[in-house]
Formats: sequence, C-alpha cells, structure tokens
Amino acid sequence: MNKSEKENTIIEMGNDIFAFLKFVKIQEPGHLALPYILWPHLIDFYNILEKYKLIDLIKAKQIGISWALAIYALWKIYTLPGWNVLEISKGQSESIQLLDKSRIIYLNLPEWMQVYTLEPNSAEKFGFKENSSRITALSSTETAGIGETAGTVIHDESDFHDCYEVNLSHTRATVADSAERQLISVSTVDKTKPDSYFKTHWKAAENGENGFKSLFYGYDVRPDRGEGFYAQLVKENKDTPWVVEANYPRTVKEALSPMSAQSCFDGDVMEQLWDNRMEQPEVKQNHIYILCPRSVGTQYIAGIDVGEGVGLDYSCLTIAGVRGLTAEVVAAIYTNTLGTDSFAFDCDKLCHEYDAPLLIVDNIGVGRAVCDKLESLGYPNLYFEHEKKVGYSLTRPKKRELAVKLVEKINDGSLATRWSPQIKELMEYQWINGYPEPTSRTHGDTIIPLMFISEFLEEIGIAEPASMYVAGKKIW
Repeated sequence: MNKSEKENTIIEMGNDIFAFLKFVKIQEPGHLALPYILWPHLIDFYNILEKYKLIDLIKAKQIGISWALAIYALWKIYTLPGWNVLEISKGQSESIQLLDKSRIIYLNLPEWMQVYTLEPNSAEKFGFKENSSRITALSSTETAGIGETAGTVIHDESDFHDCYEVNLSHTRATVADSAERQLISVSTVDKTKPDSYFKTHWKAAENGENGFKSLFYGYDVRPDRGEGFYAQLVKENKDTPWVVEANYPRTVKEALSPMSAQSCFDGDVMEQLWDNRMEQPEVKQNHIYILCPRSVGTQYIAGIDVGEGVGLDYSCLTIAGVRGLTAEVVAAIYTNTLGTDSFAFDCDKLCHEYDAPLLIVDNIGVGRAVCDKLESLGYPNLYFEHEKKVGYSLTRPKKRELAVKLVEKINDGSLATRWSPQIKELMEYQWINGYPEPTSRTHGDTIIPLMFISEFLEEIGIAEPASMYVAGKKIW
C-alpha cells in the first residue's frame, strides 16, 4: 500500500473494528506472533460489543475472550483521541497480564500502523502521547474505579473479584452519563460461590431486569473442541470433576448450577434447597438465626460442632424440628467470635427455647470444653457416648458413616434446611477419594451438626402404644 492507502485504511479502522483485525497478531509468552483467527463466536462477540453499552458474559476458559478484550481496548485508544479504558482484574498480576496483551498486539502491528509514541508505558498504564488515550489496569479493591474517568470499562474474571459489587457500583456510574461509554463484565464461574454478585447480576441481565446484555459462550464454541475434547477433560479430571464443570461448561444452566458431579449431594436437590432458601431469617446478637419459632406439636433435636478458637473456624449449633417423617432446620448459632463458655451459654439458652431437645456435641478437642460447660449449666438432655462420657467422638471412620446417612436423608427430602450458609456448605461438600470433605473456603462447620441430627433422628419422640377404638370406645 502507498501512503495514501495506508492513511485511508487507518481512517476506515476508526469506524470498523474488523478492518483493524485484519492486521492483528497475537503472541503468547515464548511463542512467535501468529495471525489472529476469528472464530465464529469472536465475530459474534465483536458485533455485540459494537451494539450494546452494557454486557455481562459467562464464558468457558481459553476461548479467546481475553485477547478479544485486549484487542478491543487497543482499538478504542488507537482510533479515539482522549479515550480512556479502565480494566479491573482479580489481582495485580492479572491486571498487568491483561493490559500487556494490548501492548503485545500494538508492537506486532505493521510498522506503518505504529504511528504513536508510547506514553504512558508501564505495567499499570499503556497509551499514546499524540492522541492522549490510554489503558489503566487496576486490581479489585474497595477503591478501584473511584474517581476514574473512562469511556470503556472492562471487568475481567469478575466472579473471582473480592470487591466486585462495590467496583461495579463505581464503574456503572462512570459510564452512565454518556451513550458512547461502555461497561463489559466477563468471567468464568467460581463454583464455590453459588450466590455471588456476578451470577446474580448475570441472571438479572438474562431476565431483562438491569439493562445489561447477557451472553454465554461454552467450551465448544471453538471449532477444534468436540465431544472427544470434553471426554478427555473428564478423564484427566476424574478426581476433580468440578474443574471441568466450572471451566468448561456445556450450557449456562451447568455453569450456574451448584457443584453436582462430585458433590456428596444430588445437584437437583441442592438447587431446590437453594431456590427455597430463607433470604432474611431473624438474627439476634449477630450470630443467632431463627428460621422458624417453636411450634406446638413439633419435636426437636440439635447438634453442635465446635470451632478451633476465636477468629478461626466457626462453631455451629443447629436445631431441627421434626414432624411426621420429615425434619427441617429451625434455628442455628454460627460464630467464631465467642469463647467456649459463651458459646455453650448461648446454645443452652436457645435450646431451652425449643423444649431442650436431645443435644449431640462433638467432644473431640475444644468440643470437650463446651460439653463440660453445658453439663455445669445443667442442660437436661445431653447425648452421652457411654455412661460417663458426654458428647460424640467424631472420628474419621465415624464421619464417613454419618456422611453417608446424611446424604441419604438430604437427597430423599427427609431432612431439609432453608438456611443459606448451610445450603452453601452442603453444595461444597465433596467425595474426595471416597471420603466426605468440605472444599474451597469452607470447613463444613454447619454440616457436622446436620450429621448428628441425621444420625439420631429416630431416637427422638415418644412411642405411642398401638390401640384400637370401636364406636368411640378403646377396646385394646
């Protein structure tokens, strides 16, 4: 091309990103720069970027979206004078990596297109001196986005941001005042957070409730991915199947569903529990949760798991009400701020509000101190493992046995809970090498009491002797 043709081409790029894409090369670390291949879903993505101001995208891993965002950010600052792009990522290293992709793309453009002086040109900022446009990369902190002026805002891997809800409130305001400004939020899913703000926001977008365009690109949008690719992933992750479910979802339902493939509990049951959760139970003293007050005719049973200490694991009391053949959690204490004596005192008090039910306490470790305190308080219905030992010794073999019984009762609906923290921990309880284990950030603190309740459900209640009435008279 001669000089005039090159100038006209650059002008054309300002109105058409696909004219810009013809000259793009991408370069992974340690590899040569390669021509940019436009897979069908990438063509769709660029068209949507041109059409919609607000976008929420759930995606599979390694389908080219990060490179597409980097190209889009570069195209914006390349063609629009004074345009600022703000990129917010999970952490500092992630934000630097995304910005660096734009830098790599620019440095691999034909020489005749590299018309600008790079200024700024640091790990956190990249831009052009002559047209005063730049990209700024930030990590997700409480203050990220405050005071920033940007024409384009990109939240990358939003479901893993510690401060996504706060950040989005700031950046949404940034783009609100101008029709030309744009906000794009993309992420794979974090299966350990079924109620994350990102997922909630995406669902609202899908329902047309927040003005965002909802998108989903699954694992198979790449032409080189078929059933064989997926089968190999499943084989490679047979001990960690949640990796496939989270990173390579086949449908948006699979992406948004609780972890099921490896879960101790049935995925459909978990979804039903989550849909029926109580959003705002009554809360007392910041750690006592009342889902249902005491009811005449209901019998109760309770279990306690004691955490390792103040500020560490949580201690949890769970009380379940039993009517007929079903039981449901009615109240709980959940705290890591109380000492053992204070925790035992609150447990004693709450249990008395529910007719002082049979109370099973894990007596291993610090649980012994809670057992002793409950005895000194005169709690009338403590479980004794044997005549002189209060509490239940939850050894590793016993835990597996109790977990199997709990799974059966949860899955068949004979034991249920509407308490959100407990449902989340049920979702995250997995079989690891044949043993039940909590995964990710939870320690299963709310699950152990459910195991005790499940194990001893049949021991509560008063057995009525059989009888027969004829014409209103008892005959035996």
